[in-house]
Amino acid sequence: MKKKLFYCFVFVFVLNSLAFAGNFSITQIDHQLLKHHRICAVAEEAGKTVWATHNQLVIFEEDGATKTFDSSNSPLIEAATISSVAIGEGTVWVTQVNTTNGYGIFCYDGQKWESYVDPYKEGILNNRIIQIHVDADKVVWFGHEFQGVTRMVEAIPIKFSNQKIMHLFKNRLLSLFMQHTHLWAGSINGIVRYRSEIKSNYYLNIDTWQYPEFPARAAYSISDFGHNQIVAGTDTGIAIFDGEKWSLLKKNAGIKALPVKHLARQGGNLWLGSPVGLQCWHPNQSSDLLRKDSGLPGNQITALARTGTGKILVGTESGAAIIETRDQAQ
Repeated sequence: MKKKLFYCFVFVFVLNSLAFAGNFSITQIDHQLLKHHRICAVAEEAGKTVWATHNQLVIFEEDGATKTFDSSNSPLIEAATISSVAIGEGTVWVTQVNTTNGYGIFCYDGQKWESYVDPYKEGILNNRIIQIHVDADKVVWFGHEFQGVTRMVEAIPIKFSNQKIMHLFKNRLLSLFMQHTHLWAGSINGIVRYRSEIKSNYYLNIDTWQYPEFPARAAYSISDFGHNQIVAGTDTGIAIFDGEKWSLLKKNAGIKALPVKHLARQGGNLWLGSPVGLQCWHPNQSSDLLRKDSGLPGNQITALARTGTGKILVGTESGAAIIETRDQAQ
């Protein structure tokens, strides 16, 4: 009887996977600066999309116009790699690093470029920035490899403020995500929650989870999911925080894209990006791994983002693609 139930489960899971796989289409982006190139970062806002390769940007405007930038026509450094991109109210934000240096913050407002560098721009914690996150209120957060975060302050001219986080002085930042007033920072050794609504005391602002309370070492990526839940991508699966405790879903929950280096939420689905492929995961059914033979430009997922209309933007080591589902959940 148990054997029959097992085969029934496998049969249903396979049918669900096949149905799931047929629910979306993959379109590769045919642009000379993106095709066959490693995508380092991607972001979208209101129809504007920015793709980053090693040291170049390609911006697709909502009206179909295309702009390209490199060291010849922007502050981008030829000998540095783009670490992150974001778009906030039409402004494109970019950061770059190499093995020894960081280069501060670059922004493009659609007309001109500006550079903001410590110590010449007050409020920036340091110049080595590896993550940018735009929250629901369009506040732009910059995650430094070590020490903490910098926040853009809406003003003319633009101002910045910073928050040092002791955990990040010795543990490298990997990911950044704002959940309401809680800023989550994933590191190589656990995860931190900075509660920005509390102003009085540093120790009241910071919550830190490390192994085994956080059920993994590294938190490569962070997303919201479900009702006020937070999900972190780890080496062995996804860690889910329900407001009180962490739980870890692994291979036995249908997760195949491991380690989970990138996350993008799409309604009740989570897109998981990994060095071995891409997966659309749902608690009840999941797709198989999507790879080059599925229509992606490459197998290694290097960037992931969700558009405002529900499409999934995918960067790989060999180019860029857009995934469109039949029932794009908002």
